[in-house]
Amino acid sequence: MLWLTPALILLPLCAHAIVSLPIKLLFQTADGSGLENLAVRSSSELLITSTVSPTLFSFNPAANSPTLADVVTFPNTDGLTGIGEIRPDVFAVITSEINTTSLSDAPGSVFIWTVDFTVRGAPRTTRAASIPKAGLANGLSAVPGNPDVVLVADSTLGLAWEANVRTGSVRVFLQDEAMTPIGASGPAPALGINGLHVRGGDLLFTNSQRQTLSRVALAGGAVQQLGTGEFDDFTLDAEGRAWLATNPGALTLIDPLRNEESIVVNTTLNGPSSAAFGRVGALETKTLFMTTRAGQLVSVDTSAEGV
Repeated sequence: MLWLTPALILLPLCAHAIVSLPIKLLFQTADGSGLENLAVRSSSELLITSTVSPTLFSFNPAANSPTLADVVTFPNTDGLTGIGEIRPDVFAVITSEINTTSLSDAPGSVFIWTVDFTVRGAPRTTRAASIPKAGLANGLSAVPGNPDVVLVADSTLGLAWEANVRTGSVRVFLQDEAMTPIGASGPAPALGINGLHVRGGDLLFTNSQRQTLSRVALAGGAVQQLGTGEFDDFTLDAEGRAWLATNPGALTLIDPLRNEESIVVNTTLNGPSSAAFGRVGALETKTLFMTTRAGQLVSVDTSAEGV
C-alpha cells in the first residue's frame, strides 16, 4: 500500500516473541520501482499492482525464470492500488491518477474495474464504478457472500467506501476516528486507514499514521484496537491471524483471538507493502508472498515450528 513514514514518536510494539522465517527473493524490478499490492489466483499465479504503472502484472512463481508479465493496461490512469478477488477468478482493481508528492488522487480519476479470467482468451475488463470524491483510494477488500460489493480504504479522508460493481453505486460505508490520520500533530500529507480485509462479520484495518491494527463489526459498534506497529497492508491466514507488512523491513503476526503479537523479523525486506498466502496444496498455503516498495517480490515460509 501507499506509505508515508510518520514523523512521530513510535508507539511501543508489545512483542511476545521474535521469530526468523526463511525468505526467498523471487523478483526485483530493474529500476527499483515499487510494487504495491497482490492477489493470488486459484492457478497459483500472482496478480500485482504498482502505483507507478497503469498495467496489472502477473507472475508465475513456479516458472524457471519468472518475471512480470503484462495482463492489462488501464486507460486514463498512472497507477493501481488495491486488488481483491470478488468471485472465482474475477478480481476488482482500483485505478487512479496519483499525485505521489501530495499523496492524493486527481479528482474524478478513481475507478474500480473488474478483471474476469473465466472467459476464453484475454481477460475481460469492465469499468464497474467510480469514486469521484475519493481523497486517496488505497486498499480494497471483497465482502464474502456478496460478490457485487467491495470496500475501499480512503487513506486521507479516513473512511471506507462501499462500491457495488454490478450497479456502480458508491456510498460511505464507515467513517470513524480510528480510520483518520492524526491531524495537525502529524505531517502533511498524512495517511490514515491503509489496508483492510473482511473476515466473517468483522472488518479489520490498519492505520498508517496512528500505527494500529483495528477491528470493527460490519454491523456497527465500537472499534477495537488489536495491535500497534508501522503497518501497511496485511493478510489473514486460515486461523484468522493477521500477517502484517511492517515498515521498515519486517512482518508482524497478530492473533486477534488470543491477543498475542509476535514480530517476525526478515531484515532483507525493504519497505514491505502487502502480503498474500498461496492457495494450492499444503506447502503453498503456508507460503506468504510479499511485495515491497523497493520493487521486491519475495516468498516467506511460515511453516516454521511455533508460528
